[in-house]
Amino acid sequence: MKVLDKKFSFLLPIKNNNLSRFGIKADGGYVVDKEIMLKSDNLITFGLGGDWSFELDFLKVNKNCQIFVYDHTVNMFNYVNPLLKYLRRFLTFRSNFNSVSSRFNNLKKYLKFINSKNISFFKEKICFPTKKAHEADLKKVFSRIEKDKKNILKVDIEGSEFEIIDQINFYSKNIEMLILEFHWLDRNEDLFIKSLKKLQENFDIIHLHGNNHCGQLDSGLPIAIEITMINRKFRPSEIFHVKNFPNKDLDHPNNPHKEDIFFSFN
Repeated sequence: MKVLDKKFSFLLPIKNNNLSRFGIKADGGYVVDKEIMLKSDNLITFGLGGDWSFELDFLKVNKNCQIFVYDHTVNMFNYVNPLLKYLRRFLTFRSNFNSVSSRFNNLKKYLKFINSKNISFFKEKICFPTKKAHEADLKKVFSRIEKDKKNILKVDIEGSEFEIIDQINFYSKNIEMLILEFHWLDRNEDLFIKSLKKLQENFDIIHLHGNNHCGQLDSGLPIAIEITMINRKFRPSEIFHVKNFPNKDLDHPNNPHKEDIFFSFN
């Protein structure tokens, strides 16, 4: 287990007794404060990809919530094209029926999720500043949501997270909990430090997890790291810290075929 360099001591999470895992036991699952999940009105998801188990788990415990999904890379053709590919292979005796069936089921699951009454899907890229019609920033996002709602924001947008840090802070009063994945810290370390210290003006870290799809720097910092933060209004009167990661009861490797990333604070 690597010990993080002392310059990362500001990342030390505050102990939280409400931690729970939502989503699959692999890439796509996150550790969050369950009480905040239960009491929130909306989940805003930046970056959906091919897994929405986190969103489905949220709906299981909070059936009246609304989920606003933003992802410019996802559409029906992500599922139709593989289905057609394996259907052609099946018809030419190069694949079995199970391969066709699994792709068809993936398409059905996607359509069921996207067309759910709880889901509002926007095929827009999250960035700042916006320059094109298919792009959106937080001002546009929050203009579509009723005021005075309790919102959770989940951000996994492959490096563009750094562009929206100031906007997240600006709308911090509208955000109960923040789930972020930071990418490519091997070349964004200074920007990452600056960004986290800005966010900590309004949010407290309650959990960290290294994404094992990437490696680990000599400083001990994971090259990609998942961070859960809650609004500082929830800060406990008595503060304790958690020093060792991953959490053996809640965390699972993003890539289940590789060992998880272990690190600790001195």
